[in-house]
Amino acid sequence: MWTAAAQPKPPADAWLAERPVYPSGLGSNASSPEAFLTLSAELVAEQLKVRWLASPASAPVQVLLYYSADVPGHWPARDWRAVPMPRRGEAWEATLPVDDLDVPLVYFVSDASATPARCSPMRVVSPRLAGMEKPSRVFWPFLDGFEDGLAGWQLVTPDAPALRISPQAHDGNAALAVTLPAGRQTVSVSTPRVRGWHYSLQLATGVRVWLRAPGGTGEARFTLHAHAGTTNALATASTIVAPLNDQWQRVDLAFGSFSNFPVASTDRFSIEFRGDGPREFLVDDLQLLGRWKLPGN
Repeated sequence: MWTAAAQPKPPADAWLAERPVYPSGLGSNASSPEAFLTLSAELVAEQLKVRWLASPASAPVQVLLYYSADVPGHWPARDWRAVPMPRRGEAWEATLPVDDLDVPLVYFVSDASATPARCSPMRVVSPRLAGMEKPSRVFWPFLDGFEDGLAGWQLVTPDAPALRISPQAHDGNAALAVTLPAGRQTVSVSTPRVRGWHYSLQLATGVRVWLRAPGGTGEARFTLHAHAGTTNALATASTIVAPLNDQWQRVDLAFGSFSNFPVASTDRFSIEFRGDGPREFLVDDLQLLGRWKLPGN
């Protein structure tokens, strides 16, 4: 007779069984994974530590830890973050930030000193199964303020000028600058920063973003995507259209404004700017709406 108690528990930390897609610009070293056999994550003093004991033959001098909080899958639209992995004695070690005990973390390491960079196969760790009793930090709904650059944002419109950082920020020292070229009326950007588990586990109710059209006017439209980049892709536009001018505008987008969309499967958020080019649009302070007290409430 089948009983839940009789079923083997999944491992807390294991090599990823499916074939993943690595972040843009990185390749997989899956053809020679033996160099990374010592890579693992474990709970140490209430922190989830990733450790890699590199062989003397590999001799890396710069190692990065890449991680992404979500169930395995959504490979074309994962929110990857990278942090330095310092050397601690004989091993390279870094801490995985945990916002929710029930959200798995997919991770791998990259020997950034190699050309091209050597990447380990991917592993997935479940914080709760690893023994964590509470997240390593309080979940905070602020998703991006561009102080750390453009990572996580993509230009959707072909042949438009490259995205760049502008010092004309709503808050802090940086904003995302999106250029609408001459002779064009639309330009779009997207990001995987907004995730379905923000809604299903953290009970987020929507998204807030600040926008501006320096020295001009225009408008912005918004779309949520699920299973982006796959044959099962879904996309729904918000009923909210935001007029823009030379002043920073706060735009609050309740998930309910994306009619009949499976919010729990969200893996990408996009903004389409409309106007008469040439024109520049600025984006700053992408946040989640919900139970949190946000500036400007």
